This record gives sequence, C-alpha cells and structure tokens, in this order.
Amino acid sequence: MMNLQQELDALIESTMAFANNVRQRHRIADLPVALRVAEQALADTSKPIQPPVSFAPASERDEIRQRVSKFKAHQEKMAREREDYYLQVKARMLSSVPAVSFPAR
Repeated sequence: MMNLQQELDALIESTMAFANNVRQRHRIADLPVALRVAEQALADTSKPIQPPVSFAPASERDEIRQRVSKFKAHQEKMAREREDYYLQVKARMLSSVPAVSFPAR
C-alpha cells in the first residue's frame, strides 16, 4: 500500500504531465494580438453598468396590498382559464355524441 506522500507525488506528476500536454496542443498563434484586443475592449467600457431600477413600495402595507392584488388577479385568471377549458371539453363531448331522436307519442 502506497503512503499518502507517494500518492500525492504521483497525482502531482500526472497533473503536470496533463497540463503540459494540453499547453502543447492548444497554442494560440496570435496571443499578443488577442491580448491587445481584449485589453482595448475592457478599456473602452468607460461607462459603468447601471444597476437595475427596482420599485420599492412606500410601506409594508403597500407591499402587502400589491401582493394581494396580484394574487387575486392571478386567481381570477386561473378561474377564467378553467371555465374556458371546461366549456371547450363540454363542446367537444357534445359534438361527438350523435343526436338521438325519440319517436312521437
């Protein structure tokens, strides 16, 4: 059984061999040009990115009122969609049932 130091040395050696192999395969021919372009692009961002504007309610009560009204609107929308779906299914069912005529008495 190998001790921890030998395992660690083997892992480091394997990792270094892998890194050297990757470095040799993926040379960037125009690295100085790419670096200059990247530096210029970063330097051209003179205007700072503005944080998104968020609307803060005036008080906790206002926030609760807003949330309740949004919830009610969502519930009403769901009820309308349920009713529409019910009517569509009912219409399909009724259209697939043949009309039955009863004899007159």
